[in-house]
Amino acid sequence: MPNHAAGALCPAIAELQSALRGIPDMAGVALGTIRHDGSRHTAGLAIDIMLHSRRPAEKAKADRIIAALIDMHPQMQWFDLIYTDWNPDGTPFYFHIPGNRLYAGRHLQKSAVGAQTGAAHVNHIHLDWCNYRMRIEPHERTYVYDWPPEARRTGFGYPFMATYATATS
Repeated sequence: MPNHAAGALCPAIAELQSALRGIPDMAGVALGTIRHDGSRHTAGLAIDIMLHSRRPAEKAKADRIIAALIDMHPQMQWFDLIYTDWNPDGTPFYFHIPGNRLYAGRHLQKSAVGAQTGAAHVNHIHLDWCNYRMRIEPHERTYVYDWPPEARRTGFGYPFMATYATATS
């Protein structure tokens, strides 16, 4: 039996979504959460923050969000972040930042990911609280994953907003 309702956002995603919507600088920025593709999004464990890495103003906001997410990690306990930087020669640096030991790479530092994953994250930051070990078996497409305890964290919304306000890219 899943430990959450179908189609529900986990409390951490709901809190982050609310905090992002409360930042004046983020007005008009689309936030993608639930979608029905059998993914972390379906389980309510992921959010996409639609800021294109090739548009300087959007990239600057994205970099500030990422800095704030890293600073706030002790309170938020998110699991993984995926986005794209650009090298001086114009080639992409596809990266993820592991926030949980389940994910490969250096904790809270940019680590390279493959082109298939990276290219899908040029136009948005992906952030999740997904523990792949909590996949519901047999594989199904309604609940997908149980929520780990970290996904139920709240109380970081206003501190996140304040951290974003002072973050530098």
